[in-house]
Formats: sequence, C-alpha cells, structure tokens
Amino acid sequence: MTINSEEVRETTHVPVSALTEPSYGIQNGVSEPVLKTQVPKWRVPPSGWRALIHPLADEVAREVDGYFLEHWPFPNEKSRKTFLNAGFSRVTSLYFPLSKDDRLHFACRLLTVLFLIDDLLEHMSFADGEAYNERLIPIARGDALPDRSIPVEYIFYDLWESMRACDRKLADEVLESTFTFMRSQTDRVRTSIKSLGEYLEYRERDVGKALLSALMRFTLGLQLSKEELSSMRLLEQNCSKQISVVNDIYSWEKELQASKVLHEEGAVICSAVKVVADETNLSFHATKRVLWSMIREWEKVHDAMRDKLVATSSPAVSQDMRRYVKGLEHQMSGNEHWSRTTKRYTEPN
Repeated sequence: MTINSEEVRETTHVPVSALTEPSYGIQNGVSEPVLKTQVPKWRVPPSGWRALIHPLADEVAREVDGYFLEHWPFPNEKSRKTFLNAGFSRVTSLYFPLSKDDRLHFACRLLTVLFLIDDLLEHMSFADGEAYNERLIPIARGDALPDRSIPVEYIFYDLWESMRACDRKLADEVLESTFTFMRSQTDRVRTSIKSLGEYLEYRERDVGKALLSALMRFTLGLQLSKEELSSMRLLEQNCSKQISVVNDIYSWEKELQASKVLHEEGAVICSAVKVVADETNLSFHATKRVLWSMIREWEKVHDAMRDKLVATSSPAVSQDMRRYVKGLEHQMSGNEHWSRTTKRYTEPN
C-alpha cells in the first residue's frame, strides 16, 4: 500500500506576473504604477519517496493496542485516548512495511513499550530514569524474573522471551541495540550539546537507529555478517540524521510544551531545532525551513549510495544487503509520514 502525502508536494511554478499586483506611487511628480511583490506561501520541499505500510497494519494495531490497554497502568481515560491517538503500532508498520507477517507484532509491542517508557522518563530525574531502565535490562536478558505486579516488568520479560523463541540470533541483536537506546535516554550529555554535529552524534543513539535497523533485520529475517553491517555504516549514519531531524521538526511544539511542565531534567529540550536556532540566531520557523533543505539533501545522499551499491554485480553484495538498504528508505519515508500525521505531535495537549 502506498501512502500519498498531501502536504509534501511540489510547489507549482508561478510566473513573476502572477506574483505582483499594481499599486500607485509618486515618482518624479508623476503617479505611476509600482509593482508590489507577493511572496508565495512556503511549503515543505517534496521528497522523491513515498511511504509504504504493512498490509496487516490495522489488524496488528488492534491486537497490540488492545494488549496494552489491558495491561499498561494508564492513569485515566484521557491517557488511554492519547495512547490510541499516537499510533505507535502504525509507525512500526510504516517503518517495516515488508516485515514477515508473523513478526510484525513483536516489533509493534517493543516500540510501543519503549515509547511508553520514554513518556514516563520525562517525569523523572536522570538518576531516577537511569535506575528505572537499569532494572529492566536484566529482565529483558532473562537474567532476572519480573515482578508480576509491575506491568512494565512482565511486559518486557514476556516480549523478549517470545522474540528469542522466534529467532534467538536476531532477537539478541535487537536486545543489545535496545540497551544502547535506553541508556542514551538518561545520558546527561543531552543537557550540554551546543553544535549540530555533536547533536547528531548523540541522536544516533537516542533515536535508536541501531535499534531500528536490528529490528528491521529481525522482522524481515535478514542475515547480515559483521562485515556486511560494517559496510553499511555511512548509510546508517545518513539515515539517522534524516530520521532524527524529521522527528525533531514535527515534535517541536510537543517538546516545547513539555519543557514547561515536566521534570526539569526529564523534559530538557534536546532538538536540532533548538541547537541550530541557537547557533545561527534564526527563529524557530526559519530554522525548520533550513533543516528541511538538509533533510532532502540527506535523501539524495542515500539514493546515490544505494544506486552505487545496486549497480555493482559483485557477489559480495548479497540480496539481503540490497533489501536492507531499501529498508532504510522505508524507515525514513515511514517516519516522516507518521511524524506528520500522528496526534502525538499535531495535538500535543
């Protein structure tokens, strides 16, 4: 299924004559028409990609959302509605549209619980958040049993046990990447980032790029060697930048509101929008426009690297590697579609 963007579209070329309207002024004592330029409304630059979504997206979302509505301790009906409106299973189906049918629900459950944990961490200090996550890590490994009276513990334990039962090798790769992501959530470096380069390096961990890629390999059943994964490093870094900044642009209003009401440390703003605005003295709106140009350039970089890889006939480039590279594109286009449409960002209240 292809999702056609309505907001992200090509700006129609308008002749200069259509951008001007006459007004009258006095020049050399004579009343003459003076052309006044009308600046066209700025639009998000179009992407050359279109998002895909898994054909079982709605079915799996109903199953996974129902599970969390039954087991997660939402404090009230409003929070339950907010959870449903966010569409965490939907973004997973956009990330991995070519997932094996019987593996998609694992990815949906994992990303959903990580989103829910992330929301909890916003209300905690770094120390409390770190302790919270560190308690979950041995449970995920299976080294410690969960307290069955604490939903997050048994949800985490049961999920990882079932993923290992499905495909232990690929599940273990997802596991280690998940720990990297969880530890980045309470990394104090986020409070002192001053440059875009430093920020993007941090966000490669915080956005969970390694997690998303490992989860993609799990859902698609891709078997890549360490050497093959190493050869994808530049593609991965480029993908991480695109996903991070797209997410930052669309989540900006939510993050700004959260910074005013949540825990001082848990809600600290860590966003490319703020970093670039501070560096350049541009307004937030102007900064977003600059960042959109960068996003589209990163997409072109991905296309160029992909084309170079696909053009080679070397037996060293496996079919799984080609599917992996295409999967990175699906992650980027899917993330943009979800970020643009989810009520988590469009209705942050």
